[in-house]
Amino acid sequence: MSLLQTAPKESQHITPPSSFVDPPLTPPPTDERAYTQASRVIALFKDIEVGKPVTQPPWTEFQLVRGEYDEIERQLDQDKLLCGYVKDKIRYDYNGDKNQLFVRMPTAVHELFIARVEDTIFSQLKSICEGSSNAAAFAQKVQPARSTEIYFPVDDAPPGTRSKHEPDASFWHTDARYPGVIIEVAYSQKKNRLSRLAEDYLLDSNASVQAVVGLDIEYGKQGSRKATLLVWRTLVVNTVDGDELRVVQEIADEPFRDDQGNPTDHPGLRLYLKDFAYEELAQKELVDEDHELIVSTQQLCEYLSAAETMVGRLASLGEHSIAPGLKKRKRSETPTEHITSGDEATYVEQEERVAKRIAKDDPDYEDA
Repeated sequence: MSLLQTAPKESQHITPPSSFVDPPLTPPPTDERAYTQASRVIALFKDIEVGKPVTQPPWTEFQLVRGEYDEIERQLDQDKLLCGYVKDKIRYDYNGDKNQLFVRMPTAVHELFIARVEDTIFSQLKSICEGSSNAAAFAQKVQPARSTEIYFPVDDAPPGTRSKHEPDASFWHTDARYPGVIIEVAYSQKKNRLSRLAEDYLLDSNASVQAVVGLDIEYGKQGSRKATLLVWRTLVVNTVDGDELRVVQEIADEPFRDDQGNPTDHPGLRLYLKDFAYEELAQKELVDEDHELIVSTQQLCEYLSAAETMVGRLASLGEHSIAPGLKKRKRSETPTEHITSGDEATYVEQEERVAKRIAKDDPDYEDA
Protein backbone atom coordinates (compact mmCIF):
# COMPACT_ATOMS: atom_id res chain seq x y z
CA MET A 1 0.00 0.00 0.00
CA SER A 2 1.24 3.43 -0.85
CA LEU A 3 2.19 5.63 2.07
CA LEU A 4 0.61 8.52 0.21
CA GLN A 5 -2.80 6.84 -0.25
CA THR A 6 -5.65 9.36 -0.16
CA ALA A 7 -7.26 9.71 3.28
CA PRO A 8 -11.00 10.15 3.82
CA LYS A 9 -12.11 13.61 2.86
CA GLU A 10 -13.24 14.58 6.32
CA SER A 11 -9.83 13.85 7.84
CA GLN A 12 -7.71 15.00 4.90
CA HIS A 13 -5.17 17.75 5.56
CA ILE A 14 -2.04 19.13 3.89
CA THR A 15 1.23 17.92 5.39
CA PRO A 16 3.92 20.62 5.48
CA PRO A 17 6.86 19.67 3.26
CA SER A 18 9.31 19.88 6.18
CA SER A 19 7.48 17.09 8.03
CA PHE A 20 8.28 14.34 5.48
CA VAL A 21 10.78 11.83 6.85
CA ASP A 22 12.03 11.16 3.31
CA PRO A 23 11.19 14.23 1.22
CA PRO A 24 10.27 13.60 -2.44
CA LEU A 25 13.03 13.79 -4.99
CA THR A 26 13.23 17.16 -6.73
CA PRO A 27 15.52 18.33 -9.51
CA PRO A 28 18.69 19.87 -8.04
CA PRO A 29 19.46 23.52 -8.71
CA THR A 30 21.27 24.24 -11.98
CA ASP A 31 24.63 24.78 -10.28
CA GLU A 32 24.35 21.46 -8.41
CA ARG A 33 23.21 19.17 -11.22
CA ALA A 34 25.08 15.97 -11.97
CA TYR A 35 28.72 16.39 -12.98
CA THR A 36 28.30 14.78 -16.40
CA GLN A 37 31.56 16.09 -17.86
CA ALA A 38 33.84 15.10 -14.96
CA SER A 39 33.59 11.38 -15.77
CA ARG A 40 34.30 12.10 -19.45
CA VAL A 41 37.41 14.11 -18.60
CA ILE A 42 38.74 11.43 -16.23
CA ALA A 43 38.00 8.72 -18.82
CA LEU A 44 39.94 10.70 -21.44
CA PHE A 45 42.90 11.04 -19.09
CA LYS A 46 42.86 7.27 -18.45
CA ASP A 47 42.67 6.47 -22.18
CA ILE A 48 45.71 8.66 -22.83
CA GLU A 49 47.57 7.07 -19.91
CA VAL A 50 47.16 3.51 -21.20
CA GLY A 51 47.94 4.48 -24.79
CA LYS A 52 44.45 3.86 -26.09
CA PRO A 53 43.80 5.52 -29.47
CA VAL A 54 42.09 8.84 -28.78
CA THR A 55 39.64 10.29 -31.30
CA GLN A 56 39.49 13.74 -29.73
CA PRO A 57 41.17 16.61 -31.61
CA PRO A 58 44.35 18.23 -30.23
CA TRP A 59 42.24 20.94 -28.54
CA THR A 60 39.18 19.50 -26.80
CA GLU A 61 36.71 21.69 -24.92
CA PHE A 62 34.52 20.63 -22.00
CA GLN A 63 31.81 22.95 -20.67
CA LEU A 64 31.61 22.32 -16.94
CA VAL A 65 29.09 23.42 -14.33
CA ARG A 66 30.01 25.25 -11.15
CA GLY A 67 32.05 23.03 -8.84
CA GLU A 68 32.76 20.39 -11.49
CA TYR A 69 36.41 21.36 -11.92
CA ASP A 70 36.91 20.80 -8.19
CA GLU A 71 35.28 17.40 -8.61
CA ILE A 72 37.76 16.51 -11.37
CA GLU A 73 40.66 17.58 -9.14
CA ARG A 74 39.18 15.54 -6.27
CA GLN A 75 38.97 12.40 -8.40
CA LEU A 76 42.54 12.91 -9.57
CA ASP A 77 43.74 13.26 -5.98
CA GLN A 78 42.12 9.91 -5.17
CA ASP A 79 44.04 8.17 -7.98
CA LYS A 80 47.67 9.02 -7.26
CA LEU A 81 49.07 7.13 -10.26
CA LEU A 82 46.72 8.84 -12.71
CA CYS A 83 47.25 12.20 -11.00
CA GLY A 84 51.03 11.87 -11.39
CA TYR A 85 50.67 10.95 -15.05
CA VAL A 86 48.31 13.84 -15.79
CA LYS A 87 50.58 16.40 -14.11
CA ASP A 88 53.61 15.04 -15.95
CA LYS A 89 52.24 14.21 -19.39
CA ILE A 90 48.87 15.87 -20.05
CA ARG A 91 48.30 19.57 -20.51
CA TYR A 92 44.97 21.21 -19.81
CA ASP A 93 43.63 24.72 -19.26
CA TYR A 94 40.75 25.81 -17.07
CA ASN A 95 38.85 29.09 -17.48
CA GLY A 96 37.47 29.77 -14.01
CA ASP A 97 35.30 32.62 -15.26
CA LYS A 98 33.39 30.51 -17.78
CA ASN A 99 33.87 27.04 -16.22
CA GLN A 100 35.50 25.72 -19.38
CA LEU A 101 38.21 23.07 -19.46
CA PHE A 102 40.45 22.55 -22.50
CA VAL A 103 42.57 19.42 -22.90
CA ARG A 104 45.65 19.91 -25.06
CA MET A 105 47.06 17.02 -27.09
CA PRO A 106 49.53 18.67 -29.47
CA THR A 107 50.86 16.67 -32.40
CA ALA A 108 54.52 15.91 -33.05
CA VAL A 109 54.64 18.63 -35.73
CA HIS A 110 53.44 21.21 -33.23
CA GLU A 111 55.96 20.15 -30.60
CA LEU A 112 58.95 20.00 -32.96
CA PHE A 113 58.06 23.35 -34.50
CA ILE A 114 57.61 25.23 -31.22
CA ALA A 115 60.85 23.74 -29.87
CA ARG A 116 62.83 25.29 -32.73
CA VAL A 117 61.12 28.68 -32.36
CA GLU A 118 61.77 28.68 -28.62
CA ASP A 119 65.41 27.70 -29.13
CA THR A 120 65.98 30.54 -31.61
CA ILE A 121 64.60 33.13 -29.21
CA PHE A 122 66.59 31.74 -26.28
CA SER A 123 69.79 31.68 -28.36
CA GLN A 124 69.40 35.42 -28.98
CA LEU A 125 68.77 36.01 -25.28
CA LYS A 126 71.98 34.12 -24.46
CA SER A 127 73.95 36.24 -26.91
CA ILE A 128 72.66 39.39 -25.15
CA CYS A 129 73.81 37.92 -21.81
CA GLU A 130 77.45 38.45 -22.77
CA GLY A 131 79.00 41.54 -21.23
CA SER A 132 78.20 43.69 -18.22
CA SER A 133 75.47 45.98 -19.56
CA ASN A 134 72.00 46.41 -18.09
CA ALA A 135 70.63 44.42 -21.00
CA ALA A 136 73.03 41.56 -20.27
CA ALA A 137 72.04 41.45 -16.60
CA PHE A 138 68.35 41.51 -17.56
CA ALA A 139 68.68 38.78 -20.21
CA GLN A 140 70.49 36.50 -17.74
CA LYS A 141 67.30 36.40 -15.68
CA VAL A 142 65.02 35.32 -18.56
CA GLN A 143 64.50 31.60 -19.10
CA PRO A 144 62.25 29.52 -21.37
CA ALA A 145 59.61 27.70 -19.36
CA ARG A 146 57.73 25.86 -22.13
CA SER A 147 54.38 24.75 -20.64
CA THR A 148 54.88 25.78 -17.02
CA GLU A 149 51.48 26.22 -15.38
CA ILE A 150 50.13 29.77 -15.03
CA TYR A 151 47.40 30.59 -12.51
CA PHE A 152 45.25 33.73 -12.64
CA PRO A 153 42.71 34.91 -10.04
CA VAL A 154 39.14 35.17 -11.33
CA ASP A 155 37.30 38.46 -10.80
CA ASP A 156 33.78 38.35 -9.31
CA ALA A 157 34.14 34.69 -8.32
CA PRO A 158 34.22 32.83 -4.97
CA PRO A 159 37.53 33.29 -3.09
CA GLY A 160 40.20 30.88 -4.25
CA THR A 161 38.77 30.46 -7.75
CA ARG A 162 41.60 30.42 -10.28
CA SER A 163 42.10 29.93 -13.98
CA LYS A 164 44.90 27.62 -15.09
CA HIS A 165 46.85 27.68 -18.36
CA GLU A 166 49.68 25.62 -19.82
CA PRO A 167 50.88 27.51 -22.94
CA ASP A 168 52.88 25.94 -25.74
CA ALA A 169 55.90 28.11 -24.84
CA SER A 170 56.65 30.93 -22.42
CA PHE A 171 59.55 33.06 -21.22
CA TRP A 172 59.82 34.12 -17.57
CA HIS A 173 61.97 36.68 -15.79
CA THR A 174 63.07 35.26 -12.45
CA ASP A 175 61.65 38.29 -10.58
CA ALA A 176 58.25 38.26 -12.30
CA ARG A 177 55.14 36.39 -11.23
CA TYR A 178 53.97 35.89 -14.82
CA PRO A 179 55.83 35.27 -18.09
CA GLY A 180 56.50 38.28 -20.28
CA VAL A 181 56.10 36.45 -23.61
CA ILE A 182 53.74 33.56 -24.40
CA ILE A 183 53.64 31.60 -27.66
CA GLU A 184 50.73 29.45 -28.79
CA VAL A 185 50.60 27.19 -31.85
CA ALA A 186 47.06 27.17 -33.25
CA TYR A 187 45.12 24.00 -34.08
CA SER A 188 42.00 24.09 -36.19
CA GLN A 189 39.71 24.08 -33.12
CA LYS A 190 42.03 26.28 -31.10
CA LYS A 191 42.35 28.93 -33.82
CA ASN A 192 38.80 30.12 -33.18
CA ARG A 193 39.62 30.76 -29.51
CA LEU A 194 43.14 32.10 -29.87
CA SER A 195 42.16 35.77 -29.61
CA ARG A 196 40.13 35.06 -26.45
CA LEU A 197 43.06 33.10 -25.02
CA ALA A 198 45.32 36.09 -25.71
CA GLU A 199 42.84 38.34 -23.88
CA ASP A 200 42.89 36.01 -20.88
CA TYR A 201 46.70 36.05 -20.72
CA LEU A 202 47.04 39.81 -21.13
CA LEU A 203 44.11 41.08 -19.07
CA ASP A 204 44.06 38.46 -16.30
CA SER A 205 47.75 39.17 -15.66
CA ASN A 206 46.99 42.92 -15.48
CA ALA A 207 49.32 43.43 -18.48
CA SER A 208 52.20 41.62 -16.75
CA VAL A 209 52.23 39.44 -19.87
CA GLN A 210 53.58 41.81 -22.52
CA ALA A 211 53.08 39.89 -25.76
CA VAL A 212 51.12 36.83 -26.90
CA VAL A 213 52.30 35.25 -30.14
CA GLY A 214 50.10 32.96 -32.23
CA LEU A 215 51.47 30.66 -34.93
CA ASP A 216 48.68 29.21 -37.05
CA ILE A 217 49.97 26.20 -39.00
CA GLU A 218 46.64 24.60 -39.85
CA TYR A 219 46.87 25.43 -43.53
CA GLY A 220 43.27 26.55 -44.08
CA LYS A 221 41.75 25.29 -47.34
CA GLN A 222 42.55 21.83 -48.66
CA GLY A 223 45.87 21.58 -50.46
CA SER A 224 47.20 24.83 -49.00
CA ARG A 225 50.37 25.02 -46.87
CA LYS A 226 49.70 28.56 -45.73
CA ALA A 227 50.80 29.45 -42.19
CA THR A 228 50.26 32.76 -40.42
CA LEU A 229 51.58 34.89 -37.57
CA LEU A 230 49.50 36.76 -34.97
CA VAL A 231 50.64 39.03 -32.11
CA TRP A 232 48.57 40.65 -29.33
CA ARG A 233 49.53 43.35 -26.83
CA THR A 234 47.71 45.67 -24.41
CA LEU A 235 46.84 49.33 -24.81
CA VAL A 236 45.32 51.86 -22.38
CA VAL A 237 42.41 53.62 -24.09
CA ASN A 238 40.84 56.87 -22.88
CA THR A 239 37.02 56.69 -22.85
CA VAL A 240 34.24 58.90 -21.49
CA ASP A 241 33.96 56.46 -18.57
CA GLY A 242 37.68 56.59 -17.80
CA ASP A 243 40.79 54.71 -18.92
CA GLU A 244 40.40 51.11 -20.07
CA LEU A 245 42.99 48.38 -20.50
CA ARG A 246 42.29 46.68 -23.81
CA VAL A 247 43.90 44.04 -26.00
CA VAL A 248 44.97 45.05 -29.50
CA GLN A 249 46.11 42.81 -32.31
CA GLU A 250 49.47 44.14 -33.44
CA ILE A 251 49.83 41.55 -36.21
CA ALA A 252 46.59 40.14 -37.59
CA ASP A 253 46.95 36.76 -39.27
CA GLU A 254 49.86 37.74 -41.54
CA PRO A 255 51.15 34.83 -43.68
CA PHE A 256 54.76 33.79 -43.13
CA ARG A 257 54.33 30.83 -45.52
CA ASP A 258 52.21 30.94 -48.68
CA ASP A 259 49.90 28.30 -50.14
CA GLN A 260 52.80 26.60 -51.92
CA GLY A 261 54.93 26.41 -48.77
CA ASN A 262 57.31 29.28 -49.63
CA PRO A 263 58.37 32.09 -47.25
CA THR A 264 56.54 35.38 -47.71
CA ASP A 265 58.15 38.82 -47.57
CA HIS A 266 56.70 39.50 -44.11
CA PRO A 267 59.33 40.70 -41.58
CA GLY A 268 58.58 37.73 -39.30
CA LEU A 269 58.29 37.67 -35.52
CA ARG A 270 59.82 40.70 -33.80
CA LEU A 271 60.06 41.00 -30.04
CA TYR A 272 61.94 43.37 -27.74
CA LEU A 273 63.99 42.56 -24.67
CA LYS A 274 61.64 44.69 -22.56
CA ASP A 275 58.79 42.35 -23.55
CA PHE A 276 60.22 39.62 -21.33
CA ALA A 277 59.12 41.20 -18.02
CA TYR A 278 56.34 43.46 -16.81
CA GLU A 279 56.77 47.17 -17.52
CA GLU A 280 58.00 48.43 -14.14
CA LEU A 281 60.61 45.67 -13.82
CA ALA A 282 61.85 46.14 -17.39
CA GLN A 283 62.20 49.90 -16.93
CA LYS A 284 64.02 49.46 -13.64
CA GLU A 285 66.56 46.95 -14.94
CA LEU A 286 67.00 48.02 -18.55
CA VAL A 287 66.84 51.79 -17.98
CA ASP A 288 67.28 53.08 -21.54
CA GLU A 289 68.68 49.88 -23.09
CA ASP A 290 66.76 47.50 -25.29
CA HIS A 291 67.38 44.88 -27.98
CA GLU A 292 65.27 43.47 -30.78
CA LEU A 293 64.88 39.71 -31.11
CA ILE A 294 63.84 38.37 -34.53
CA VAL A 295 62.61 35.05 -35.85
CA SER A 296 62.54 35.64 -39.59
CA THR A 297 59.96 34.38 -42.03
CA GLN A 298 62.63 32.16 -43.57
CA GLN A 299 63.41 30.61 -40.17
CA LEU A 300 59.74 30.01 -39.35
CA CYS A 301 59.27 28.26 -42.70
CA GLU A 302 62.44 26.21 -42.25
CA TYR A 303 61.42 25.02 -38.78
CA LEU A 304 57.89 24.15 -39.84
CA SER A 305 59.00 22.29 -42.97
CA ALA A 306 61.64 20.36 -40.99
CA ALA A 307 59.03 19.28 -38.43
CA GLU A 308 56.61 18.18 -41.16
CA THR A 309 59.33 16.29 -43.01
CA MET A 310 60.57 14.45 -39.93
CA VAL A 311 57.10 13.37 -38.85
CA GLY A 312 56.24 12.34 -42.41
CA ARG A 313 59.37 10.16 -42.64
CA LEU A 314 59.12 8.47 -39.24
CA ALA A 315 57.79 5.19 -40.63
CA SER A 316 60.72 4.92 -43.08
CA LEU A 317 63.53 6.00 -40.75
CA GLY A 318 66.14 3.54 -39.49
CA GLU A 319 66.18 1.83 -36.12
CA HIS A 320 68.41 -0.56 -34.17
CA SER A 321 68.21 -4.25 -35.14
CA ILE A 322 68.45 -7.02 -32.57
CA ALA A 323 69.71 -10.54 -33.24
CA PRO A 324 67.14 -13.06 -34.54
CA GLY A 325 65.69 -15.11 -31.71
CA LEU A 326 66.78 -12.65 -29.02
CA LYS A 327 64.05 -12.57 -26.40
CA LYS A 328 62.87 -9.41 -24.68
CA ARG A 329 61.80 -9.55 -21.07
CA LYS A 330 59.97 -6.85 -19.20
CA ARG A 331 59.41 -6.75 -15.48
CA SER A 332 56.21 -8.44 -14.36
CA GLU A 333 53.42 -6.30 -13.00
CA THR A 334 53.18 -6.21 -9.21
CA PRO A 335 50.27 -4.93 -7.14
CA THR A 336 50.61 -1.35 -5.99
CA GLU A 337 51.99 -1.27 -2.49
CA HIS A 338 49.85 0.53 0.05
CA ILE A 339 51.60 2.28 2.90
CA THR A 340 49.69 2.22 6.17
CA SER A 341 49.82 5.07 8.63
CA GLY A 342 52.01 2.90 10.89
CA ASP A 343 54.44 2.19 8.05
CA GLU A 344 54.56 5.86 7.16
CA ALA A 345 55.42 6.82 10.75
CA THR A 346 58.18 4.19 10.77
CA TYR A 347 59.63 5.51 7.51
CA VAL A 348 59.58 9.09 8.80
CA GLU A 349 61.37 7.99 11.98
CA GLN A 350 64.01 6.13 9.95
CA GLU A 351 64.56 9.12 7.69
CA GLU A 352 65.04 11.43 10.67
CA ARG A 353 67.51 8.99 12.22
CA VAL A 354 69.48 8.76 8.98
CA ALA A 355 69.59 12.54 8.64
CA LYS A 356 70.93 12.95 12.16
CA ARG A 357 73.66 10.36 11.64
CA ILE A 358 74.74 11.83 8.34
CA ALA A 359 74.85 15.29 9.89
CA LYS A 360 77.20 14.00 12.58
CA ASP A 361 79.37 12.23 9.97
CA ASP A 362 79.02 9.03 11.95
CA PRO A 363 81.69 6.68 10.54
CA ASP A 364 80.00 3.63 12.08
CA TYR A 365 76.67 4.29 10.34
CA GLU A 366 75.51 1.57 7.95
CA ASP A 367 72.37 1.64 5.84
CA ALA A 368 70.66 -1.49 7.17
